Parts: sequence; structure tokens; C-alpha cells
Amino acid sequence: MHIRNCCALPVRVFAVFAALMTMAIAPIVTSSVLAQNSSSNSSENRIEGRVTDSESGAPIPGVHVFLETARTGVITAVDGTFELATSASSDVLVARFVGYETWRKEISIDAQVRVDIALAPVDLKLGDVVVSATRERQFESDIAASIGSISGDAIREQNPSHPADILGQVSGVWVNNTSGEGHMTSIRQPLSTDPLYLFLENGVATRSTGFFNHNALYEINIPQSDGIEVMKGPGTALYGSDAIGGVINVTSGSAPASPMVDVTAEGGSYGYKRVLFSTGTTVGLNGLRLDVNATDSEGWRDNTEYARQSATLRWDRRSRSDWVVRTVASWSNIDQEPAGSASLPEDEFNRDARQNFQPISFREVSAFRVSSAFEKVGTKTLVSVTPYARFNTMDLLPNWSLTFDPAVWETQNYSVGANLKVRRDVASLRGRVVSGVDLDLSPGERIERRVDPSRTGPAFTSYTVEEKLYDYDVTYRQASPYVHLESSPTERLRVTAGLRLDVMGYDYENNLSVETEGRHRRPGDTTVSYSHLSPKFGVTYQAHPLLNVFGSYRHAFRAPSESQVFRQGGSINTVDLDPVKVDNFDAGVRGRVPGIGSYDFTGYYLVKRDDILSLVLPDGTQASSNAGETRHRGIEAGVTTRDVEGLSLRFSGSYAEHTYEEWETQNGTDFSGNEMEVAPRVLVNAAATYRVPVLSGAMITLEWSRLGSYWMDPENTAKYDGHDLLNLNVNVGITDEVTLLTRVSNLTDELFAERATHNRFRGDEFSPGLPRQVHVSLRYSFR
Repeated sequence: MHIRNCCALPVRVFAVFAALMTMAIAPIVTSSVLAQNSSSNSSENRIEGRVTDSESGAPIPGVHVFLETARTGVITAVDGTFELATSASSDVLVARFVGYETWRKEISIDAQVRVDIALAPVDLKLGDVVVSATRERQFESDIAASIGSISGDAIREQNPSHPADILGQVSGVWVNNTSGEGHMTSIRQPLSTDPLYLFLENGVATRSTGFFNHNALYEINIPQSDGIEVMKGPGTALYGSDAIGGVINVTSGSAPASPMVDVTAEGGSYGYKRVLFSTGTTVGLNGLRLDVNATDSEGWRDNTEYARQSATLRWDRRSRSDWVVRTVASWSNIDQEPAGSASLPEDEFNRDARQNFQPISFREVSAFRVSSAFEKVGTKTLVSVTPYARFNTMDLLPNWSLTFDPAVWETQNYSVGANLKVRRDVASLRGRVVSGVDLDLSPGERIERRVDPSRTGPAFTSYTVEEKLYDYDVTYRQASPYVHLESSPTERLRVTAGLRLDVMGYDYENNLSVETEGRHRRPGDTTVSYSHLSPKFGVTYQAHPLLNVFGSYRHAFRAPSESQVFRQGGSINTVDLDPVKVDNFDAGVRGRVPGIGSYDFTGYYLVKRDDILSLVLPDGTQASSNAGETRHRGIEAGVTTRDVEGLSLRFSGSYAEHTYEEWETQNGTDFSGNEMEVAPRVLVNAAATYRVPVLSGAMITLEWSRLGSYWMDPENTAKYDGHDLLNLNVNVGITDEVTLLTRVSNLTDELFAERATHNRFRGDEFSPGLPRQVHVSLRYSFR
């Protein structure tokens, strides 16, 4: 792989990161020194104890324990312990944590006193606790948005080998499988590779806006994560460009309170092998966790080998004062063939879907991220500082362009930045104000070389590398302040409002000659800037203790990615591309039926303007332009029943229509009034789970997935009929420590397409979906 200056990170990047780290660490060092000086120069009384769950007895980390009058407090450590110094002889001790009833007790303090606290879980009548709206724990019923969540236990039971295996549980979400762990995403939008989604790990974007990757989920270790949340539609004011179709946040596993070892060895069809290893413990105030994922597969189609190695190291530090630090380092290395889904013409798809006519295609990815979240919690204030750094490289020979624009791509980018946030409770508003700023500096580069491929019949067999088509350096920069307000004018009504200003842009340097004609035009050196103001507004109303309704308006935008702006192709002008703008309206209801289960229904109306169209020109090349307006409207539904005599049911589904409203391409074609391609109206995912009272609590889950029909082209001339799939999971506890997990995908061995398209040059093309596969795992858990 060619990497220019790969070992010389620019001095300004180091300087910015050092400044961010200094800014983040200084308050902690200062508070630590002051605390030491205070303890050495004064005689103080001490309160110590442990906070546990009143039902399970498990320790609860992260609980805010404080004295009501003295206004001094601490955060409990990973093992639930706390120690609080005070000069007061009496006060009211308070323990507060979202998801539990607030605990209060008047105490007398004489030198040293021990107070153990058992918090009672709140009866979560209206949904779970989520973190995606404001990057901290909140009840879902307080949020004027549709958020779907998948728990760590559900991920562990499902044991997914691909993001598509698990994300379909969220209503209105379709993630397909392009190859290996590659994917495209559809949330309130047609399935595509467009930069419409914000992918987060622990609340930090996996990539900067400028260097979007539609395969971002394979850069995250999902099988060992602690949960997934999907905020559908544009995000709150805390999220800017990218957050149009949705925000997907994956949470890494936290450090365990006691020593833990977890090993899963898995084997499956077509040479699939995977080992998952997790270990961790807490000593004093420090908790550590290590997750390792090693996966290898020969692939079910010809020449579709795949391998990944991932590791996540997490350090949780809770001081005796009120600071909490969470540091996460993540690394992934992916090597797969081909780079995409390797579509087949219809006759070859029906004859033998195992064929791969692009075996020379490949994708090699390396991703490293590190972030440290510093949080200081006061009685009415939370301060959060999260500096981060990222490094991404990707080399690929795209299979989708071999017939009209074959080239080898070499890309890389660094990132340094910080998410800064302050939350202040305001009694006069009966609510709180959240304000902050997101900073990002990401220098990168792109090199593309023409290749001359050789073919034997329909199959590409080899290639030679020729001259450079693109060679440029580009730096993405961003500073985005925001404010988010929450207020409860009455006990039942909650109002939210937000405003975000995104100021961002690119500094671009072309290392080749300027080209103004032909198939690979190249703009000259330039600077491009964008600024955009995004308002948000929402209300929630507690109509009944078991019923909550909400409505919202959220505006969002998406700045063009670096490849859309500077990889000009045959377009007349891409430097002046406008950002995509979105207006989204939501209305929903969610609640619970005692003894039966929970439900949520959401209707949405989304209008997208200045959308960027990639058009295939008569010579086969592609061009980009702002083409017009699209409309997206639908209903999303989710129902989950309680376990009744071992049986529980889950349903998620959506009905949507996606249409071109004003859409005229630069060659004069008008798609206005047509439905958008690869946009099924119907998505369904339903499952029945039976937990057998014998066999150490064996679990059997039968899942049904339905993908409705959709148009394969914007002209609406060809249609894919859709498909139905059945999947089976059987988990059997052999002992308390050993579990056997079996997963059968595509139980009836259906022939189906992960994506079907049509164009006037190649006709109907189908990306084959996985045939029946069997995966068997043995898991050992020590806790």
C-alpha cells in the first residue's frame, strides 16, 4: 500500500491533540491537588459506603452521591463504593441514578460513618434508559424522537456474525450484507452508500464527516458490544452533519466489578471460524476490560475470502472526588474479497449464485480510535470533555466500477478532536440546558490509479496498474457549537428545543495537473467552506402512567464528503455542490400493557432537498450534481411481549414510501413523481422465543424477516419481488459456565438478492444473498 508520509503526523495535529488533552486533564489534576491540600490542611469527617441494586444486590457504578446542604458529592466506583469528605456534622445524604428511585436519608457525621445504600429500580413503565439523545442516561419517555435499542444480553444471545443479523430487530432499519461484514444501510431512506448516517462508538463518531464510510459498522466490534441504539431520522442538536437518516451508537462493554473471562469458539459453513475473547476486572478505583475478535471465512461464493482482527481496550476510572474517566482504544483490521457485493446478471444469478465475476476486487481496511471521556458531576451540573484521535486507511479495487472506470484506490486520514459539553439543571425552567461544541481536524489523502483489467469470458482474471487519475491532500475542519433545552411546564408535559451551528470546510491541494475535460476531471487547489444552522423542537406528553405520546420537528443537513467534492469524474462542477438539507416531522405513541408487554408506533414525514445525484453518463462514467427534492414518509411499529410460561414474542415493522418530487438530471432526464429505487415499502422482522425450563434454561428463537418489493431503477421499469427468510437460534446451557449456541441462517435455503438493480447498460443485476448456513459455538464464561 502506498502511504505518503505515513510515519509523520503533521505537527499541527500533534499540537491540537496535545492542547485538547491538556484542557481535558487540567481540571482533574487541579481538583486532585486541591483535594489533597484540603485533606492535609483540615480535619474533615468522612462518609463511606457502597451502593447496590436492592433486588439483585449487584454494585452500581456511576451513582451520584452527595450532601444536599453542603453541595459536595462523589461518583461511585466500579465496585459501587464511595468515600465523601465533609466538615458538616449532619446533612441529608442523597443518591441519584437514572433508572432508580432517588434515595435520601438524614445522617449524623462523627469522624467517620459508613452508609450502605440499596437503590430500588424504577418501574420502567415506558421504555428503557437510553443515552443517544444527549450523550447521557435518560428515560426514553423524556425524548421526543423514535429510538430503538438492542441490549447487550440480546446481542450475546444472538451471537451475530454480521450487523444485519441483529439490527433488523429495530423497526424501520434495513442493513444488508454486501460481502464479509460489509454493508449498506436504510433508515427512512432507500438502501445506498450515500453519507446519510452517523455511526458512533460510545458517543464518538467513528469517522469524520469528510471521510464517510458506508461500511462503518465493520470497523466496530459489534458481537462483543454492550448495546446498540438507533435514533431514527435527524439527531438532536448534539449531532450535526451525517445525522440525516439516523444515528447508530454502539456501546463497548464496561469493566466488570469482579474478575471475568469469556471465551467463544465458533465454526460454521463455508470455512467460517471465529474466536471471541473477553477479560477484565476492577481493582480499587480502576476497571479494565479487553475484548478480542478474530474472524476468518472462506466465503460461500467463489473468491470471497474474508478476515478480520479487532481489539477493544477500555479503562474505567472513578475517583474519590466527582470525576469519572472512561478511556476506550479500538482497533480493527479487515481484509476481504471482493470489495462489494459482486452482482450477477439475472440468468447467471438463477443458474449458479456462487459465481463471482470480479475475483480481482479487494478491500483492505485498518481503523484505530482512542477517546477519553472526562465527566464531572455536581448537584446541578455535569461537565463532559471527550478528546479523541482516529487513524483510518483503506485500499480497494472496487468491483462495481470494473466495467466502466477500473481503478485502485488508496485513502487514509487522521483525526483529532473533542466533544465538549456542559449540562446545567435550571429550577426556574423545571428542566435543564445542555450546551457544547464539537471540534474536528482531519487531514487525509486520496490516490487513484487506473487499472487495465483482463477478462476470460465474463470474469475478470487479472489487471495491471497504470497512471494516476487522482492524487490530492485534503484537510477537513469543523467547529460546531450547539444548545439543547429541556423544560417541563407541567408534570406531564416536557418540551425540548435545540439549535446547532455547523461551521466546516476543506483545504484541498491537487498534486497532479488540473483537468477540465474528460472522464477524470480534477479541480485546482482550493478551499471550500460550509456553515449551516439547524433548529430542533419536540414535545412529550405523559397521557397516562402507561402511555406516552411525542411529536417533533428536526432540521438537519449533510455537507458533501471529500470524494463527492474533489473526485470530480465527468461532472461539470463538484466543488460548488451544495449540502443536502432535510426537514423531518415525527409523531408517535409508546406504552406498556400490564402483564403483557410494550409497544411503540411512530409516523414520520421527511423532505430532503438539494440531494446529490450520481448519474451514469452515456459513456458509462458517473457524474454528480444537486438534483432536486425527495419525499419520505412512513409508519414504524414495534411490539414486545413479556415472558409468559417461557414464551415471548417480538415484532418490528414499517411501511414507507420514498418518491422523487423534483428530480431532473443534468442530461435532461426527469424522474419527478417516480418512486425511488431500492426502497421497499414493507420491512418486517418478527421472532418467537421459548425458554425451556429444563436443560439449564435452553432458549429457542425462530425469526421471520420480510423484505417487500421495490423498484430496481429510478425509471420504475424493473421490480424486485422481495423475499421472506427464516432464521433459527438454539442456545443450551451445558453447565453454569458452558453454553452451546447454534444459529441457522436462511433455514429454508431461499435464493434471494441482498440488492437488485437495473440500468440500461447491463440490464437486471442481483447481489446474491447467503444460502442456508449453520454456525455452532461453544462459550465458556467465568464470573
